[in-house]
Amino acid sequence: MDLVCHRCSATLEPDAYYCHECGAPQIRYVAEEGEAAQITAGAGIDVSATAADSTGTSISWKMAIRIAVAVGTGVGILSALLAAGSVLWVAIGAILAMGIYHRRRPLTLLGPRVGARVGALLGLIAATVAFAANSVLLVVQRFGLHQGNEIDTQLTSIVKQAAARAATMDPQAPVAAFTNFWLSAEGRIGLILLTMAFLSVLIVLFAIAGGVLGAQIYRSSRGNKALP
Repeated sequence: MDLVCHRCSATLEPDAYYCHECGAPQIRYVAEEGEAAQITAGAGIDVSATAADSTGTSISWKMAIRIAVAVGTGVGILSALLAAGSVLWVAIGAILAMGIYHRRRPLTLLGPRVGARVGALLGLIAATVAFAANSVLLVVQRFGLHQGNEIDTQLTSIVKQAAARAATMDPQAPVAAFTNFWLSAEGRIGLILLTMAFLSVLIVLFAIAGGVLGAQIYRSSRGNKALP
């Protein structure tokens, strides 16, 4: 019986490890009963993967979710502690997550849809962690380190700059009422929450972009068409 490629059905030589037509790695099974399947694509491949995963027709979402949770939590904390370039940490984390998945399931072909979904999940986790961490940091700074005056000074500066721009654009704008509201206790809390919400949206968007980029980077390098 002739051996055929599991992907393109091309006829293979008995000792072929890769398909000469599409480049797909081939699966070999030991004839003796009780012995594990041997995948000749290289060391480190998880032989417990399902046949669908091995042929690149499915993705293990259970594994992808675990990776997204672990990496998303880490980059969320980094985003809160390292304000500079916080969204870039998330994009890098999404690329890293796709790399980890590719390392554990090297025969699963990755596409932009998969990358976007994993990135979106990672971004939501990172945004939630960053939001919670930033809230804790603000409480510690205001009440623990007694830096409330510095925080209020920064918020006042932001409000006055926004009021000045509004007055320049529309001289009839109620600048005084605008300034008084945002400088009140409720206004300052609202401004902080809006800023953190905007940062959360950016985190999710950058994570999606990183996931798509990571899927493109770690897709099959042998010319196979990746799944969407």
